[in-house]
Amino acid sequence: MKPSITDYLKTEVLILDGGSGSELENRGLTIGKNPFWSTVPFLTKDASQLNIVREMYKDFRDAGARALSTITYQSSYHSHIKYGDGSVTNRQEYSDFLDYIIGFTYEKCIDSDQDYLIGSIGPYASYLSDGSEYTGDYGFATINFASYYEPQATKFASDSRIDLIAFETIPNLEEITAIMQQEFTGMLQGKPFIISISTDREGNMRDGTTPERLCNTIRQHMGTFPPNLLSFGINCVEFQSSDIILQKLNSLLHDCPVKFHAVYPNSGELYDAKTAKWQRNMNITFEPTWEHLVSKFLAQGCKIIGGCCRTTPKDIKQIADAVRK
Repeated sequence: MKPSITDYLKTEVLILDGGSGSELENRGLTIGKNPFWSTVPFLTKDASQLNIVREMYKDFRDAGARALSTITYQSSYHSHIKYGDGSVTNRQEYSDFLDYIIGFTYEKCIDSDQDYLIGSIGPYASYLSDGSEYTGDYGFATINFASYYEPQATKFASDSRIDLIAFETIPNLEEITAIMQQEFTGMLQGKPFIISISTDREGNMRDGTTPERLCNTIRQHMGTFPPNLLSFGINCVEFQSSDIILQKLNSLLHDCPVKFHAVYPNSGELYDAKTAKWQRNMNITFEPTWEHLVSKFLAQGCKIIGGCCRTTPKDIKQIADAVRK
């Protein structure tokens, strides 16, 4: 039997998988313009598509990943109500749908004796489906983030097959502040979780919040952090700058009990929210290797390392090899 994820992280570095949505697109699935994105195979229940999902997980595992994320990033309850085909119309049907995804992944895609299953939860931006995870602009509406997240978060929290919940790609200060509230963390029922943000190359959140302001906000809440908050993280960030972003954030949290010890950057390309396409970054003067970056991540104390958009099993193998050196 594998140790709990909390115990595992005391002595080991956990290797995550890569970008499931972009990898499924690489394998022929046309999902990019669907508001549910990588969740589409579970909505269609198409056997050939689900087989592609299985093959993708196998390739990430063979590459060295020992933490596999559920394909639920863009599958909140409110997304189903707004964009769905009518198969999910109430909380019970939504819980049953998540149970189907968790069961498929747990039983057919991972080795539960050694792999960890991460419950992936995207930001409110994934509900808006307008690219706002790259701008942090949610408009002027007052958002009850606890109410928005509750259906998905409580399902993952109560399911023993989920080892850790990941709140991912958080683009603005208001949202991360809400997630740190005791009212919010209390509904996770002690389930281990991480909060991962998205930033620009300077470490500013996508809404423009500076690293200094972000870390001051984190410090204001650190006295009430529950023990199941294992780490902050950065994801969906520029590959070339990811180590510098980490260093900046962690230096500002030097005496905070929970630091940015999870990192899973993009492949190195830049996303254009207007065209919804990835483009090569023509402005870089230095292209680091995964080996170089992983050494920097480990020096920062990172315990959870993987890839985000456009990262493939090949990238995960390079990460795993670098961690084992």
